[in-house]
Amino acid sequence: MLIVEDEPAIRIGLARHPIWGELGCGQALEADDGTGALDLVAGDPDIRLVVTDIRMKKMSGLTLIAQLYDTLAFEGKVIVLSGYDDFEYARAAMAYGVVDYLLKPVDMAELAAAAARTLERLKREERQHERLRLMDNALPRLQEELLQRLAEGPSRVEAATALRLELESRGLSWLASDRLAVLVLEADNLRVPHPPQLGAADPGLAFFAIGNVAEFSLYEYASRIGPYARFRSSRHDRWIVIFGEPPAAEDAGQSWLDELERLLGERMRTFVKIGVTVAAVAGVAGTPADELYRNALEKLNRIRLYGSADEEAQGAGGYREVDALSGAQPLVDLLRYGQDADVTEAMSHFPRLVREWHPGSVRDLHRRTFDWLLELFETARKAGWKEEHWRRNPILLWEQIQAYDTVEALQSYAEAQLLQVHEALREAPRSQVLQQAEKYIREHFTEPLTVQAIAEHVFVTPEWLSTLFKKSHDCTVLDYITRLRMEKAKELLKDVGLKIYQIGGMVGYKDAVYFSRLFRRLTGTTPKEYRNQWGIPADD
Repeated sequence: MLIVEDEPAIRIGLARHPIWGELGCGQALEADDGTGALDLVAGDPDIRLVVTDIRMKKMSGLTLIAQLYDTLAFEGKVIVLSGYDDFEYARAAMAYGVVDYLLKPVDMAELAAAAARTLERLKREERQHERLRLMDNALPRLQEELLQRLAEGPSRVEAATALRLELESRGLSWLASDRLAVLVLEADNLRVPHPPQLGAADPGLAFFAIGNVAEFSLYEYASRIGPYARFRSSRHDRWIVIFGEPPAAEDAGQSWLDELERLLGERMRTFVKIGVTVAAVAGVAGTPADELYRNALEKLNRIRLYGSADEEAQGAGGYREVDALSGAQPLVDLLRYGQDADVTEAMSHFPRLVREWHPGSVRDLHRRTFDWLLELFETARKAGWKEEHWRRNPILLWEQIQAYDTVEALQSYAEAQLLQVHEALREAPRSQVLQQAEKYIREHFTEPLTVQAIAEHVFVTPEWLSTLFKKSHDCTVLDYITRLRMEKAKELLKDVGLKIYQIGGMVGYKDAVYFSRLFRRLTGTTPKEYRNQWGIPADD
């Protein structure tokens, strides 16, 4: 393990503490900045645990963590040490895979417990990897290695004759076809407890269940698809299927592949009992297998990020419903004054919010969701929400978010979070807010009124106030004000002592012509015609 700390006394004290020997870590290496730490990790593959300060003079711990994972592809774990005021730094570090963070001054018992949990997690992962390596596969090893090299290996120009001979020697001569197609299958949300009382799904069992269902389905479909090969990816986390050129009668672009993709998706939902993303692409003549494989992974990523549903129509509530999700304050207003059904309705637009985020990867989606929930929680806290578990232990929230690989699963998780806040936060029924707003309007409707002023009076956002009026009165706030003014104008028009222009000013309209036009539009008659109906002479 490696201690990274630019304060010598703290670094030496941590590195020489007996807890590391008690945990079986062996030697505790030291680095006084991020650059030295990167050199040590690059030169020593046995380093599996890094404990680093978040703020250092030369290279910050955040930069160190980013380079460990993005540049060195570090396979170990990182624990962060930070001051209480460094929460934003620690929050950013979590997005890079940090497993824990501790506040300074460091409590050695707490550090020992965190390190023990991390080491146990490393051991479990290594046992799982070893188990997957030892599992047997139906395909011969040499054949699988060749398929993995063709699909996943870096593009390289091979002599056509040599490649053809190698394919023939592995019984895969059909792969020399000019037209290939690639399909990938990968399990979703394996880190989510499912069912809750049993913990997360076993990745090894899920992997082989997917492979078995896929092979059975392909066998049934074989007469329509021609030759194919099913094999594991080199990381053993997904299945890959390469298809040769389909029979001429079926050769109609990607239609046969789309049908197979749907069939496999249905079979996975029926028999595997966990989410599985299926993505297939067909190539034009001459497209190599590795390019098709990359295209299939891009499609798989898009499905996970955006789902397969089309964009929903824009809402008719006076503003786009997705705005209620993108703004923390309008969403907190909804949680305070809305009903459970309102929360569920708002969250149905979560995929559209994700589209506006434009995440490039599932990891990006996790980061954006994490930031979105933290902003919501902070706004809810200012509105009176008492829970602060997310602030005391944000790493738990981050790990929970990371467990979800698809936008649909993440939507369900986020909706559950919002409903919990809603249950604790709601203070008044929507009728109370409406009653207060209506009372204020009745008292001031003859004055210049804006939706902003009314909303501030009842302590909600203008957007939420508009939503309440639309749902309750089927009109906008301004339409409601206009109706009140016209009703009052009707009463005043019966007073023969008042001129029409005076009445317009009394109900809030300085322009008598505009008042008359608006009165006619809403009542079907002009003010003069209305007076005539009551036998009152017209103005001179």
